[in-house]
Amino acid sequence: MVGEGANVGRVLGLVPARAGSQGLPGKNTRDLAGRPMVAWTLEACRESTVLDQVVVSTDDEAVAGIATDLGFAPPFRRPAALSGPTASVIDAIEHALEQIEGRWDYVVLLQPTSPLRLGADIDGAVRLCHDTGAPAVIGVSPVLKPQTFYGRLTPDGTLRADAARPDEPVVINGAVYVGRPEVLLKSRTFQGSGTRGWLMPPERGWDVDTAFDFTVCEALWPHVRGEGAAPLDSIRR
Repeated sequence: MVGEGANVGRVLGLVPARAGSQGLPGKNTRDLAGRPMVAWTLEACRESTVLDQVVVSTDDEAVAGIATDLGFAPPFRRPAALSGPTASVIDAIEHALEQIEGRWDYVVLLQPTSPLRLGADIDGAVRLCHDTGAPAVIGVSPVLKPQTFYGRLTPDGTLRADAARPDEPVVINGAVYVGRPEVLLKSRTFQGSGTRGWLMPPERGWDVDTAFDFTVCEALWPHVRGEGAAPLDSIRR
């Protein structure tokens, strides 16, 4: 993590790691392949060549201790008003920007619930935002099992077709969000007009919200960071 020679401007990495979790309590500090899960996001930050500074925004002393041990001591604690289950991540970003000095060309949101993303994904998303002039870039992954029919149930239970399946459907994976601060704080969203997608393999974009997700993540870890790691051919053709 040096940010030298990147030629993309000043880039702030923000790791939001609040203590509460309804789906999987304590997931940020849960052991994944011998390290707390949040440590893998900090490892990706260390691998990145575009991040000039990394800030861990947390109300959790356990997370703060882990981050400090890894060289990412949080410069502040996230207030309780921004740490509940309904707290907006944009509000957390705004709070972090208010707490630290400096002007930033990009802010990169790196949720610890995506522990398999690599530093290369951070760099690629930031460079895509810079090179295209896009207001934001969001990490996406191919849909694992595209369906031939997309529909919905009406209030009375009728199955209604909405649209045909797109040829190459993708989903937002939550692993990396890049935004220009002035645009982000005005729009309050990464998903605006002109937002680009950074395509990632499904295994690197895996998001952990439940015990099931965590178990799958443990199975995927060797394919991403294990010895001889290689992409999985996970897309149905």
